[in-house]
Amino acid sequence: MAMDRKTVTVFGGSGFVGRHLVRRLAADGKVIRVAVRDIEAANYLRPMGDVGQIVPIAADLSD
Repeated sequence: MAMDRKTVTVFGGSGFVGRHLVRRLAADGKVIRVAVRDIEAANYLRPMGDVGQIVPIAADLSD
């Protein structure tokens, strides 16, 4: 992974529109942190990018 890659955080990245945004950002070479309620349910996003490029993170906004 190149050190000059931009990192972005996508809220709602495991939803219908969000997954397409994540795929596009990954294709553009961004490192993506995907804020989701359930990390296990969002693991399907990881193969859309290189190893370590897409990382789901727990973000329960109801807390």
